[in-house]
Amino acid sequence: MFRIIRLLLLAMCFGVIGCDDSKTEAATAEFRLVSVTPATGTVVSPGTVEVTFEFDSPVEIVDASRITHNGSAVGKAYAVAGFVKVAIGVRPGSVNNVEIAPGAIALYSQGVTNTETYSTSLVVNEQTSALSTEAQRLLDFMHEIDGKKMMSGVSACVNWNQNEARWVYKHTGRYPVINNFDFIHDVYSSPGGWIDYSNSTPAVSWANENGVVGAMWHWGQLTNDGSTYTCTPGSGPTQTSFHPSDIFNPESDGYKKMIADIDRVAEWMKPLARLRIPILWRPLHEAQGNWKENSDGAEWRKAWFWWGIDGPEACVEIWKVMYDRMVNYHGLTNLIWVYNSGDSLLWYPGDKYVDVVGYDFYNSSMEDMERWYYFMKEHFPGKLLAICECGSIPLLSEQWEKGLHWNYFMPWWDNARTDNVNSSEFESKEHRNADIDFWNDAWNCDFMLSRDQMPSFRD
Repeated sequence: MFRIIRLLLLAMCFGVIGCDDSKTEAATAEFRLVSVTPATGTVVSPGTVEVTFEFDSPVEIVDASRITHNGSAVGKAYAVAGFVKVAIGVRPGSVNNVEIAPGAIALYSQGVTNTETYSTSLVVNEQTSALSTEAQRLLDFMHEIDGKKMMSGVSACVNWNQNEARWVYKHTGRYPVINNFDFIHDVYSSPGGWIDYSNSTPAVSWANENGVVGAMWHWGQLTNDGSTYTCTPGSGPTQTSFHPSDIFNPESDGYKKMIADIDRVAEWMKPLARLRIPILWRPLHEAQGNWKENSDGAEWRKAWFWWGIDGPEACVEIWKVMYDRMVNYHGLTNLIWVYNSGDSLLWYPGDKYVDVVGYDFYNSSMEDMERWYYFMKEHFPGKLLAICECGSIPLLSEQWEKGLHWNYFMPWWDNARTDNVNSSEFESKEHRNADIDFWNDAWNCDFMLSRDQMPSFRD
């Protein structure tokens, strides 16, 4: 009897030992890489490239920080079945190394991590769409400082001046890098009139001091009662019923009107192009508005500018038509294109048409800033990220410490403060969007660039 019990115990021990041996063997098992696409040495086009690593077994990502693009953790990677897919943004003429380091992935549901390094190296074609030498220099500079420095900026007080920049300088002794102008009063512009965009002095003088010129366009259309112009869509007398979907019909009056408007603004940009001044160009801003992909039909879930009222398809087409008209027809190769919308990727015109991606922040918490920063970093790999407009946001020193390394920021104007540089209001350090305390915090950051620290992008 005791002999039988001893044999059973021995058998159980051997069984346990056998099981332990198999676990040890499984824990050290290695899965095998089958292929990498694109393979090392492949020449790819600028933009977003998806790199696929294929393995002989299902895998999962266990440490995404070990999946890198040129030494930095990638913004977007996922595993499905036996594939690990990595999306990277690549610049013209660059070499791009994508690497999965040991401990990054594992056999699915088994916890067996890789001990080998898997990698590929891709070469990117030179830029196919022509950028002027000066615009390319500015764009290259923006990429060089990305994650290391931030450019400061301001929006012109309503339209065509340097008032906001002069206010910052008056109270801090430093000028911001970017002065962003707005063609908001384009229909009223005329030589000798109260506003004349053909007189490029405000922008040229800024560029001559090594400042960066930005531009946007509150693109007005005639109101329904014919009394004035507005960006706001709707059926009311002071709104506009202009249809952006006319962009799909070149024979329509709406299409011809849009082309005529684009041509007019392009003419005002040509003097800057001839002087080799690059422009950060942000058209069709905030296009998505309150529009949602799965809308419940509520009235407020709509775009708040006319160029978004017919949905993303029409807006994207307008962007592409504008790009082609300005770059290829008018020869404005000095434009760096800034995309600025919302959380739906349906509004994005595509990497070919965009250099910078940004969002407009007002009364935003740190959580808001983080959510948008990482959303853009994930979905627009390789693109520069910017605060295109802002008001009442967390201090930039605090954002940087949190890892929100924006390429530039730009508070919106305060008409009451800077409309008249000779007024008593101009003497105040208060500002509804970014007061002097906010600016002093910015200037105290070693990563913040002011205009006097900028190189020249023109010979």
